[in-house]
Amino acid sequence: MFKLRYYCQKGGKEGIRKKLTEIQKKYGIDYDVLDLYDQESEKQVYERDFKPRAKLLKQRTGEPITQLRSKRARNYFVSIPGTIAIIGNEKVEWYTLGDDAVAIFLGKILNGGHNFLEECCK
Repeated sequence: MFKLRYYCQKGGKEGIRKKLTEIQKKYGIDYDVLDLYDQESEKQVYERDFKPRAKLLKQRTGEPITQLRSKRARNYFVSIPGTIAIIGNEKVEWYTLGDDAVAIFLGKILNGGHNFLEECCK
């Protein structure tokens, strides 16, 4: 059983939250919203949820998790808000970054439901 997690700041985009609610009503797929409030909380989420799954996530999405991280001067900063992830057994199984990509992804779930989520996580 999968659930969706929306990583955002200040409550995120209303349109994305609306689609998450529609998915929950239509398919019973739960979701949670993790509101990240500062750079340190983003780093903790990155270290906990994404970094340990880096190889698997790259294999499934075709994108390295380093896209969630940018290097400015000597310090790394993390930019996770605007990310949605498929969570299975409390682990990130797949993700996409950016409000446009998230909206497209949620539209695909509305059309494909559980089958689409399972395909993403193969």
